[in-house]
Amino acid sequence: MIKYLIFLNLYFLANCWPTFELYTKQRPDQHILVKASNLESLGFDHSKETKLVVHGFSADSSSLTAIKNKLLIFDDVNVIMVNWKEGAKAPDYYNAFTNVREVAQKIADFVQQGKIDLSKVHCIGHSLGAHVCGFAGKRIVGKIGRISGLDPAGPLFEGKPAYSRLDKTDAEFVDIIHTDATLGIQDSIGHLDFYPNGGRVQPGCLFKLNDLANKTIHDDRSKMIELRMEPKGKILSFLSCSHTRSHLYYSESIGKCYFRSVLCNSYDNFKSENCKISSCASTQVGCAIMGYKAHKYHPNGKYFLDTTKTSPFC
Repeated sequence: MIKYLIFLNLYFLANCWPTFELYTKQRPDQHILVKASNLESLGFDHSKETKLVVHGFSADSSSLTAIKNKLLIFDDVNVIMVNWKEGAKAPDYYNAFTNVREVAQKIADFVQQGKIDLSKVHCIGHSLGAHVCGFAGKRIVGKIGRISGLDPAGPLFEGKPAYSRLDKTDAEFVDIIHTDATLGIQDSIGHLDFYPNGGRVQPGCLFKLNDLANKTIHDDRSKMIELRMEPKGKILSFLSCSHTRSHLYYSESIGKCYFRSVLCNSYDNFKSENCKISSCASTQVGCAIMGYKAHKYHPNGKYFLDTTKTSPFC
């Protein structure tokens, strides 16, 4: 009997996530936990766009609060913070990796059972959360409107086929911001892939985790995976500075920042001025804008730009 109760308790703990935290323009600082069955009665508006915001490894929904705040200041939308902190706990990255698909399935169920208009669904995910958005898109019948992948996690995803990671086929429009060559994926996997400052190391991030990676990555990939990809401590935040910068860029892009970028085949060519921002600025469609204002009418491909070292980065 005791063993049975322990099993039930463990089962409950393993399946109580994710939670769905609803914020609205009228209630920007106080969330309500919602289910698919009670959305409308708790303030969800089906006529508005729905932003699903999904955190990454060793984090919780509070790590992306800046994105939520900016969305509700500059737009009138339903914001649902998807909190799966129990499934994303450090230090076991492998366990969090396997939980990505379970969280995705629950998001897919939530969207479909809640009868949310797929064309109005925009999933914004950082690190492992980006792949959560991708797998949710794969499992929903029909296509959601948009996925924004903020430095999608690289370990165990880099180089994998489209069905094993976030891919441009997972939504009508998929835009990606690449900021870290070690913790994030470097592959071009979206319709528009943005590589600010080359996408490998960000200015102002003094410690180059990539230098450490070069010494260990070929011998023992697990050593790098054990590093927290969403650390909270000052030292660990320092280690993942470039990885974290992707969602800081995104939150700034919701407001007054216009991160203009140009289509180019490499950062070297961009720095050599073979691809100039001025060249796209003079065209009819203009330059692609990294972040919230990105639009699917720009040609698919890799886009490059430089940012400043400190906020607001533009």
